[in-house]
Amino acid sequence: MTFNKITKYDNCDILKNKNDIEYYGYNKNKTYGEMIDLALINNCKIIIKNGYNGKWYLKGKNKEIDFLKIKINENIGNSRDGVCCYLIE
Repeated sequence: MTFNKITKYDNCDILKNKNDIEYYGYNKNKTYGEMIDLALINNCKIIIKNGYNGKWYLKGKNKEIDFLKIKINENIGNSRDGVCCYLIE
């Protein structure tokens, strides 16, 4: 999977409890770069950081970008500070 851009959405989590890879999440000490690499390898278009000191999650495996954008728009601002969603396009 290749990508053109990554967009960050603050205070946003989507597809809750639908972690496509590593159900219980990835260690909080993984880097943003490591998570991008894992997302690309696993064809996941969403990376979630569950708080400033929270775990990482990969979601949106094989989902359409338009569907994910709708879910993001429905959930922007609905999560606590520090939670963010990265959309890989």
